[in-house]
Amino acid sequence: MPKNQNNKYFFINQEIPFPTNQYTSIKHNYPSHLGIIFIGKISTSILTKIDFYINKIFRSFFYEILFIGEAEIPSTLVESEIRKEHNLLKQGSKKVILQPTNKIYNIINHLMKEHNFNIGLGLTDLPIYSSNDESLLFLFGESNINHRCAIVSTHNLIPHFNKESGYNLKVSNRIIKEVIHEIGHIIIGLEHCLTADCVMRYSKNIEEIDNKSVDLCKKCQSKLNEVRRKNNF
Repeated sequence: MPKNQNNKYFFINQEIPFPTNQYTSIKHNYPSHLGIIFIGKISTSILTKIDFYINKIFRSFFYEILFIGEAEIPSTLVESEIRKEHNLLKQGSKKVILQPTNKIYNIINHLMKEHNFNIGLGLTDLPIYSSNDESLLFLFGESNINHRCAIVSTHNLIPHFNKESGYNLKVSNRIIKEVIHEIGHIIIGLEHCLTADCVMRYSKNIEEIDNKSVDLCKKCQSKLNEVRRKNNF
């Protein structure tokens, strides 16, 4: 179970535009320290599973997985750079407010510096769009490699208009797969895998997430092993 500091953070500083350029050639040192932040209404019950699978897939890559606590977008910035869009992945015509990913990255980056950890993962129930490409709406997740941050949004991972069989298990498995996917990008690069059941395969809907494994394929595992070899651990 990740260490839990049970803190809630409210950011009152002005938002600084967060760079979203990706540089896959930047060298990072491993093992690292991973910090997890909740932004919005996320149940802490998922933390045990996240901790288990990160340690299973990325064995020895992290000295520790630390749950930093909960954060909120300050009220003065909630309306900044938002977009209102119809959610095409759900049934219904009501427009939804989406937050830009760079706003979430700023919160994660702030806490990374404050708590001195190397990689930051933000989990949010807020719908998000990419600050790097504004045509990418209602993202399941996104990574910023050069700043070693990742975001996973549960908004479209949870079916709002129908209850599925095994509902809770399916939702938690989707979250886990997206967490592994985004951390995988930070460690082995932005390229998506073409292997059907690899966790690093791109998923355009929840059905494709459900159909893939939580594990890396042999090719992606080889990439991970190469990072381990280069860092001599």
